[in-house]
Amino acid sequence: MTVAVVDMFSAEAEMAFVETLRRTGFAVLRNPPLDARRMLKMADDWRDFFYGEEKWEYLAEETPSGNTSGYIPPDVSETAVGHDRKDLKEFFHIVPDTILPAALADDAEAHLGEVQVLGRLLLGWLDIHMGSALGPGLRGQLAESLSPADSLLRILHYPPLTGDEPPGAVRAAAHEDINLITLLPVSSEPGLQVLGRDGQWTDVPGIPGDIIVNSGDMLQEASRRQLPSTSHRVINPPDADSNLSRISMPYFLAPDLDIQLSPQHTAGSYLRERLDLLAR
Repeated sequence: MTVAVVDMFSAEAEMAFVETLRRTGFAVLRNPPLDARRMLKMADDWRDFFYGEEKWEYLAEETPSGNTSGYIPPDVSETAVGHDRKDLKEFFHIVPDTILPAALADDAEAHLGEVQVLGRLLLGWLDIHMGSALGPGLRGQLAESLSPADSLLRILHYPPLTGDEPPGAVRAAAHEDINLITLLPVSSEPGLQVLGRDGQWTDVPGIPGDIIVNSGDMLQEASRRQLPSTSHRVINPPDADSNLSRISMPYFLAPDLDIQLSPQHTAGSYLRERLDLLAR
């Protein structure tokens, strides 16, 4: 499967984005309206944070919306649905009112503002071109449905490999995202792969400054599967690069949890169903 690179300066960007998302569940945006230098600086600054001891002062707490806010260490990290090994990662969740390290706060908040604006723009494109595929709860309302309180900026750190990892453990096992769409700056380190309909895994293209966009389970549900939520993973680096860490900064855009995705589900009931699976 080939994930298309869409130049946002192109007059055809809008249609090209919608088409590649409809066809593959993924798109790569070149020249997005985001500060590329800031994103590179954030990756370096957060890598330093994860290597330091200050992170233990920000252990995660649950928010009223059900999100978590703060630092999640490797020993309580995620296990993907259908897998029995924890992913090899640690991360920091940023939602409204998250207490951030002072040295990281300004850049994180500025980036969060930019990805929210970009997310609304892209959801607006889907409103225009895929509106007829959406259920009545979201038809023409995707952009307006975005809920910053229920969305999440996750700063991920995949540490260097030590050789002591459990057999079969990987940086991020194959999974689908639960939300509407995810906006992910291209990492300086490779590893992200997407599963094609032919059963083959393919590297997702892109260069630093690009933004990878993928549709999530909520959008798939709301569009009656016309916008697929495609499996993806982050593989371990080859032995020659096992000493390299990897930073990833996805923003998961979610709607208000009362929104009706389909006759069967609100966004909230859909989220609870996924959390129940993760808890098993």
